[in-house]
Amino acid sequence: MRPTITKKAKITAGFLGLFLALTAAAETKVYITRDKNGNPVYSDRKSPDADDMVVKSLPTVPAMKISGPDEPEPPRNTTVEYQRISIVSPASGSTLQAGNAGDTEIAGMLLPGLQEDHSLVLTDNGAEIGRGQKPGFTLTNLDRGEHVFVLQVRDGSDKVLISSDPVTLYVHRPSALN
Repeated sequence: MRPTITKKAKITAGFLGLFLALTAAAETKVYITRDKNGNPVYSDRKSPDADDMVVKSLPTVPAMKISGPDEPEPPRNTTVEYQRISIVSPASGSTLQAGNAGDTEIAGMLLPGLQEDHSLVLTDNGAEIGRGQKPGFTLTNLDRGEHVFVLQVRDGSDKVLISSDPVTLYVHRPSALN
């Protein structure tokens, strides 16, 4: 007479087999040997002098969330408050001697830096003589006399956002009378 296996025994054996398969998949055997310098060498193949090591679970790192193209970027603060603007060279009250042919450099400083949609404007006695993105201007052939320079930041609609203190420069040039 043959022993019969009940349905309950078959189900229990199936769950036991599944459990053992999952447990075996969760563990990985690694073999450790040493090279001639004593450094550890790890392998998945057993060699005669290898020690067994069981790795129970693999380390994992959660995935980073990457914003896709359908997610809008957070709005940027477009309002900038400039703290300081000044003309650092030449010093106010300086004199440009006759030998310079009326040529000079105006150097300014702005904190914080200039925003993309703004521009720097240099005025001489109230008239615009230069516009750009950098706080330096090269002036050539200035007329003799007094020049009052002011450096300004203007927005896209040409509104003055901040102005420097005026800097006075005296230019000496030879005249036909001398």
